Amino acid sequence: MARLLTDGEITMLVQERKPLPSNWRRRLALRAKQWNRFGEFTIDVTGDAGNAFRLLARQNRPQLLDFSVILLFVDKDGHEYILMRNNGMHSRHTNRWEKARGLPGAVIEIGPHRHLATERYQLEGYALEGYAESTDDYHDFPSAVDDMLERCGFERPSVDNPQMSFGDAL
Repeated sequence: MARLLTDGEITMLVQERKPLPSNWRRRLALRAKQWNRFGEFTIDVTGDAGNAFRLLARQNRPQLLDFSVILLFVDKDGHEYILMRNNGMHSRHTNRWEKARGLPGAVIEIGPHRHLATERYQLEGYALEGYAESTDDYHDFPSAVDDMLERCGFERPSVDNPQMSFGDAL
C-alpha cells in the first residue's frame, strides 16, 4: 500500500544528490514510440541516501511544446510517487485544493507549468502532484529537462561527453 509523503520527506527526496551515470546524455535521448507520434526516455538513478528515483519524459512529436519531464521516487515496496513534473503547453490546469477554498492561483492557464508534490493534496485525496504553478524557468523540452536536473539534485559526472544532447534522437 502506498504511503503519505510529508512535505519534509518530499523536500528531502527532491534535494537528495542523484549522480547521473557516465552515459547519461545517451540515456536521455528520446526514443520514438507509438507510431512515431511521441518520443520518450526513462532513466533510473540511485540517490546518495540509497533512494531509488526514475527520471522520465515524453514529448509529442507533432506538437513539440506538449511535453512532460517527471521525477519519480520509487519506495522499497515498488510504489511510485511523482515528486515533480515539468509540463509544457498542453492544457489548462486547475489546482483543486485552492479552488475548493476560493484561493487565488486555482487556475493555471495554458503554458509551461510545474507540478509539485504536496502533503495537503494527499490528505485531501488528490493526486500527490496535483498542485501546479506557472513558470518561466523553461520554455521548451530541452530547457525543461535541464531545469529538472538542476532543481532536483542531479549531478552530472565529472567527465561529461557533450557530443549528444537529450533531444537528438527525436
